[in-house]
Amino acid sequence: MWLVTTGPSPANTAVQNLVTSFEKSHPGDTISINFVENQSYKQKIQLAMGAGNPPAIFWTWGGGILQQYIKAGDVYPLGTTSSQPWLADFLPSSLGAVTYQGQVYGVPVEGTQPVYFFYNKQVFDKYHLTFPTTWTGLLSAISTLKSHGVAPISLAEGDQWPGLMFLEYLTDRIGGPSVAGALQSNTAGAWSNPAVIQALTDIQQLVKAGAFQSGYDSLKFSGGGSDALVYSGKAAMQLMGDWDISSILGSDASFVNGGNLGMAPFPTVPGGTGNPSDLAGNTASYVAISSKATPAQKQVALAFFKDELTSNSYAKAEVGAGEVPVTTGAAPLFSGQSLASYDNTIYSSVESAPSFQYSWDQAMTPTVATAMLTNLAQVFELTETPAKFASVMNSTAASGT
Repeated sequence: MWLVTTGPSPANTAVQNLVTSFEKSHPGDTISINFVENQSYKQKIQLAMGAGNPPAIFWTWGGGILQQYIKAGDVYPLGTTSSQPWLADFLPSSLGAVTYQGQVYGVPVEGTQPVYFFYNKQVFDKYHLTFPTTWTGLLSAISTLKSHGVAPISLAEGDQWPGLMFLEYLTDRIGGPSVAGALQSNTAGAWSNPAVIQALTDIQQLVKAGAFQSGYDSLKFSGGGSDALVYSGKAAMQLMGDWDISSILGSDASFVNGGNLGMAPFPTVPGGTGNPSDLAGNTASYVAISSKATPAQKQVALAFFKDELTSNSYAKAEVGAGEVPVTTGAAPLFSGQSLASYDNTIYSSVESAPSFQYSWDQAMTPTVATAMLTNLAQVFELTETPAKFASVMNSTAASGT
């Protein structure tokens, strides 16, 4: 089983313990885990699929990339919730990203992962700031923090995908979820939508205002550097998926357990039509089974999915690791947990979100996603204008790849 990791974390430990439990209850069956760094994994799994030698169980974000593998016949179908009743142990909304033509091709291995601003409460308190609820308020807070020598926003743009979250949220807050829907459907000219252009312009406004730390375009999230800036107080905040709770917990547990990590939704934008309760991020992270696996391997993998990933004990371990499970009946597990305040906020926001847009780099085809990340990095570096970005992306989408 290949899984993506950002470094040592309680989430990794939870999966390792789950495998140990499975092997004890299924004598003779074994599962070896290979944890792979986020960015490296994308190429590693692509090469393995192309060579016809993937792992029996592989990590996937679902969406467009998984669909390409499905269309190529590389993924083993699990069935439907009717033919496989155990699939109904997962919340229905959590399976959309891994469902294709009615068949389910993967199951959640980690909890739901909406994106929020995570911030250092001590820094905000020191400068008498409350977390801003509007874009204007965010710009004002950035100015105040800059004046005191604090990097307002920690950004690991060396990985490129962290910057995408700004584009996703700004586009939604300005134009609503239909804009992202048109982009993901490859609608002609969709990248020239005024909401996208304004979102790109707002990103460059942040760069020009000095919102990000020095070297933001080379720092990578996987090394823990962007987290360290926040919990050390060198930066005030970071826009990141809720996996950041587990990530920071693994690096500085006292910071999280001491109540110093704040969490807030992305601010509203003046004149925008998007609902402030809309979310962006990953519905969940998933595992799927390779069609190249032997019949015996498929049998073991299915047993692992059915017996362990749906179990109440694993849901409890996920909660302890700072995650919010997507199995039915998991909500009561938050009670009494040290991270209950985060879990309840995440659960309620996911439950009530009018729209939960799936991360664009996963929802779109690899060709479009790669061009988007590459060109967005240039927008952040101020070497590409919003108009040029839109032109390049419209051409890429029109190619139909």
